[in-house]
Amino acid sequence: MKNFSRYRNSICITLLVGIVISCSTLPEMIPSSDEDLSFVVVGDMQQGLGIFSQLAIHISNLEPAPSATFFLGDYMAESGLEIEWLNFWNYAEPITAKMPVFLARGNHEGNTQEDNYALRQYGKFPDGPFYRSIRIQEIVFLILDTHEEGEGNIILDDQKSWLHEQLTRVERDTTVRHLFICMHHPLFPKGFHQRGGLWNATEIDSLFQANRKVKVVFSGHDHLYNRFIKDNINYIITGGGGAYLHHGYGGDYHHFVKVSIYRQENRINIKTIDIFNEIVEDFDI
Repeated sequence: MKNFSRYRNSICITLLVGIVISCSTLPEMIPSSDEDLSFVVVGDMQQGLGIFSQLAIHISNLEPAPSATFFLGDYMAESGLEIEWLNFWNYAEPITAKMPVFLARGNHEGNTQEDNYALRQYGKFPDGPFYRSIRIQEIVFLILDTHEEGEGNIILDDQKSWLHEQLTRVERDTTVRHLFICMHHPLFPKGFHQRGGLWNATEIDSLFQANRKVKVVFSGHDHLYNRFIKDNINYIITGGGGAYLHHGYGGDYHHFVKVSIYRQENRINIKTIDIFNEIVEDFDI
């Protein structure tokens, strides 16, 4: 793992005798970029709204502003509560003031009929299924629902058929260069939930592997950062949006992921940025 952390200026308050009694840090801004297009991915806030609020400020300060932020689920501790949604949107305001946001459903949002109502009423989910396709210029994003009504940790037949159709359409569309997948449950969990991957993970993975335009499959659920490469597809778990961390598996730090597209160089750059606004990982795919 490469570490690109920056030194930060420190402000300390001292007594006349020179004893330091308190110290705070001023993180440097992430420098502006010459990218052609960028977006942010972050997951698993739950009740860690103080941490999420700092990440939201860092996201809002990115220059140039990203085209969108994609949230990967678990915005709350308990499903169906209006106050939980109000808290999430309140702390997300620095982001929503700068860019559109798109949400995937997590298991903490629930999957009963009452939960579905709350997702539409307070979570601002559009009508129709809780999975959908988003296009931003030459990029397509498929937002999947891994916690469908009455079932958890699986992609059911209707959504699977839709996914196959979307992947086929994108593969044939010459105006689409890159395809990114956003979902809550990882196909290949690497932390606390490593024995509880998506029930039909092998089948879904085979659909992704058959499409040459799939660049990254983003997920959350494990409260950590992990990057796993399988047959040229990057599987990235980014569950460090504020929830308590899962220690002992590596990558246990709060963070968000920034993805930058450089057209002329035919390059995709990915950075993980932590709560101190420092770059922890920086790599190209």
